[in-house]
Amino acid sequence: MDNLGQKICWMLLGAAISAPLTWWAVTPTSTPLLEYAELVSPRAQQPTVSLSNTLSDGEISDNSQDRSELTALQQQVQQLQGELAQLEAQADSASESSAQHQQVTSSGNIHRQLADIFRTEERDPVWADELELQLGDFLYTSDLSTYFAYASYGCKRHVCQLSFVPRSQGVDAMQWQRLNDSLFNSPWITHFKVSSAQQTAQGMQVHLSTKSIRQLSTEY
Repeated sequence: MDNLGQKICWMLLGAAISAPLTWWAVTPTSTPLLEYAELVSPRAQQPTVSLSNTLSDGEISDNSQDRSELTALQQQVQQLQGELAQLEAQADSASESSAQHQQVTSSGNIHRQLADIFRTEERDPVWADELELQLGDFLYTSDLSTYFAYASYGCKRHVCQLSFVPRSQGVDAMQWQRLNDSLFNSPWITHFKVSSAQQTAQGMQVHLSTKSIRQLSTEY
């Protein structure tokens, strides 16, 4: 019993002595490791952050340059489109002017041809009398007798000639246009294949033909 008690006492005494030694052995080594870990960790992260910032700045610079180049190209495209539109407008204007000139020249030639034929051709009394009755009523049926009067009108064989004059100096361009529209919308206008109207110093002269210019040229 005494031996057993002595063993227990020696064991407790050994445990008490070994515990401080173990704490003293562990504590000096653990603290520097923690300090080293805390000191080294920020340094390891700094290069990564700096590299990331450098790449971001480069990418931003490249993107800005690309946007500038794209903007410059868009401006060039808009400028070229504007120049193209101007050229097209000039070409259309030149073409329209040429077409109008040709139309006026052609109309003038037709008017002279019909006037020459009307002077030289013989009169067909049956056909001419019937049309002259309709022509004589035209200004009254179209409510234009207040503004215009006939200087002369008549028909021959294929061609009719009408000369209108204003009744006063107050007749304006709108009334002349109304006369022209009413004339070429009359029911009897369907008898004619060719028509020509020309403004004169006194008024307006109109020629109407039942035959085409080609048919007239072969006959006269």
